[in-house]
Amino acid sequence: METTAPTRSLGPIKLAPGVTPGHVMAKLFATFVGIAMLAGVSLLNAFLLTEHLQLSRGEQGAVTGDLSFWTEIVALLLFYPAGMIADRVGRRPVITFGLLMIGIGYGLMPFATTVSELLACRIVYAVGMAGTAGMLATLSNDYPQERSRGKLIALSSMANIIGAMFMAGVIGRIPSFLADRGFDAISGGKVMFLTAATLCIMTALVTRFGLKAGTPVAKRDRAPMRTLIAAGFRNGKNPRIALAYAGAFAARGDLVVKAAFLALWAIQDGAARDLSPGQAMARFGIMIIIMNAVSFFSAPLFGALIDRINRVSATIIALAVASIGYLSMTLITSPLDFAMVPYFVLIALGTSFMMKSSLSLVGQEAPARERGSVIAMNSICGAIGILVFLPIGGRLFDSWAPWAPFVLAGSYQVFLLVAAIVIRIVAPGRDIRNDP
Repeated sequence: METTAPTRSLGPIKLAPGVTPGHVMAKLFATFVGIAMLAGVSLLNAFLLTEHLQLSRGEQGAVTGDLSFWTEIVALLLFYPAGMIADRVGRRPVITFGLLMIGIGYGLMPFATTVSELLACRIVYAVGMAGTAGMLATLSNDYPQERSRGKLIALSSMANIIGAMFMAGVIGRIPSFLADRGFDAISGGKVMFLTAATLCIMTALVTRFGLKAGTPVAKRDRAPMRTLIAAGFRNGKNPRIALAYAGAFAARGDLVVKAAFLALWAIQDGAARDLSPGQAMARFGIMIIIMNAVSFFSAPLFGALIDRINRVSATIIALAVASIGYLSMTLITSPLDFAMVPYFVLIALGTSFMMKSSLSLVGQEAPARERGSVIAMNSICGAIGILVFLPIGGRLFDSWAPWAPFVLAGSYQVFLLVAAIVIRIVAPGRDIRNDP
């Protein structure tokens, strides 16, 4: 983006030179659909395993774990190449390709007849995931001026939440809707996945024609590929970027720990109360709605705070809330008891704040011409967090207690909180209040 280009605003959000409100709206729509598809694959996976592949309940856990593991591995390998390409040729072609690949993956999944074929479809999806997830985060940092970075990240977070709810409440209900009208489960599943695929392809058209072309710097100033190869590691020497990387490791890992183990805890607790899994999940679904509502309505408040204080200070606040929230899970007597709502509010706030603070800090510190590569490394750290916390947390869940995975995550956050306080003292970075 040339510095001589005009600057515009989207409400209170001041946009970077050359960025228009139309570019931001296209990005927000891509966020809404993209996150719905990234969050929804695990949600819809159970339907495929049960109705299409007809796997027994005893097989589904292992297959689900294997599919998720290989999806993360493929994405892990491709995050960085996608970021480098984005820094050389632009964000628009990378995210457009990513959405197309996600759409193709979704379109192929309901036609898989074996677990191996489904894995091949998930690999196609994972290729798209690497391009889409990284670019959505990068665009959130490309499009605002520094003083509005937190606000746009918060607005994007709200679109994330709406997208996840749309997947569960609209796309995920298609088979049930069609079953009530006489269609069999396999036909309903095909319609559900093909609807998602079509939406991805439509969104790819939106990004192709709606996003800003190029990169944040002029073509002559773009970093050569040999420079970008080491950019993620080289910038990690900056203590604030290192903190952001460590925060992403925690934030993505926490998100998966929360999603995977709270539902399992609710089902097991429901069994002790003579509730079926469906009844337990229906009751816990109310808790999920409360947690999503807390994340949604707190997003603009924390986004505004990020834009008013030092970004390392914002990370300290996020880590403090997350540490308290995750460690407080030891006090939960039952995830189905609504007297426990305050603890679930804390954990929802902690996860939400960690994602925003990590992304805003890395976006502030990353050089504009290397931002895609640095944020790709941030995404890699998040993927590694998932690969670490999920298997270890699962074993602790089984061998120790249902709250054990949360103590694992909370303990790491306490360690990181201490590190963040030290960084705030010795290397606080820029004061954004001095920005024009």
